[in-house]
Amino acid sequence: MAGLKEFSIAISRIILGIVVLVGGLLVLDIIVYLSTITSTFNEKIAAAYDGSYAQGYAQTYEVGYQKAHAEAYNKGYYKGYEIGLGTSHKEEVGTRVELSNPTYKELIEFLADDKTDSNPFISGEYACFDFAAELNNNAEANGIRAAYVRIRSEEWAHAVVAFETVDKGLVFIEPQSDMEVESVIGRPYPWWQVGATSPLRYGDVIEEIQIIW
Repeated sequence: MAGLKEFSIAISRIILGIVVLVGGLLVLDIIVYLSTITSTFNEKIAAAYDGSYAQGYAQTYEVGYQKAHAEAYNKGYYKGYEIGLGTSHKEEVGTRVELSNPTYKELIEFLADDKTDSNPFISGEYACFDFAAELNNNAEANGIRAAYVRIRSEEWAHAVVAFETVDKGLVFIEPQSDMEVESVIGRPYPWWQVGATSPLRYGDVIEEIQIIW
């Protein structure tokens, strides 16, 4: 009887050990499973956050850029238009009755004496439109016929001055540097080459040239 009792106790201990082992393995599997789910869930949250952030940033940037671009373009357009018509601006384009087209030599001499190109470019205060208006006014004050020229691309607008010389025809002058500039529809404006302050997208080609005499 004693041997049977000891055998029964041994069997019980073995069964208990098996139960504990199985239980431990089950708990371990549950922990690993939960850990995997948590990790995957966290990764999904992180991915969703990154995706939402990137999308939101892109959309906000695009909306902000388009709004700012449209506002700046419209302000520049109407400012240049007002200057071209000689209305409501501190540097209205001058108009004279007795004006004459200069020779190319007379134009170069006038530009050498004129100080418009020495003015500092101040964004929002004294920009390309102001340079062009002042040079135009100074030329006509000296009896030289001049034209305010508005140049536009899809992304920017610019202003220069034109002179119809009697010996070399129509000449465009960049008023920020007094350099002669070739303005051609379908080509980029040569900002750096002629010493002009360029907008952000200086590579866009010219789409329109409006000459206002």
